Amino acid sequence: MTVPRTLAALLLATPLIAGCSNSDGSPAVPQTTAPKPAPSTSPASAFCLDLSTFQVGLIAYTADAGRAMEGQPLDFKELRRKAALILTWGEEMESTAPPDIAAHFRTVLKAIKESSTHLKKGALIRDVVTPLYGKQNRPAFDALNKYECDPGPQN
Repeated sequence: MTVPRTLAALLLATPLIAGCSNSDGSPAVPQTTAPKPAPSTSPASAFCLDLSTFQVGLIAYTADAGRAMEGQPLDFKELRRKAALILTWGEEMESTAPPDIAAHFRTVLKAIKESSTHLKKGALIRDVVTPLYGKQNRPAFDALNKYECDPGPQN
């Protein structure tokens, strides 16, 4: 399922209606079963088509989670929803990630997943934000936020 960029941005900015989470309160993350194409830096690859939306999602999630470092309360439900969207897009994009960013991309996905597992009452702030802002993963976030796909040959 590919979410158009404008719709994806809207989904990040507003709550989803029904069907966003399982009955136990955990986010619903659809599993993809389509065959995985070879990595490509082509602007038409799944990675490149969804990169800007993914980057917006990362910024939104890390900014919202980072508010905890300022002593602000977190909206766990909204953060879980954003994490589920990011992880869904990430699963769809991962197989086509260009080799020069693939390791950073996997690190970011793992960090989002780790952070989002701590979005519950009684969680320590550091368990939510360290995967996002810690020294170990921050270079991957920075690299992915700055990454641009090769636009291909220019005429």
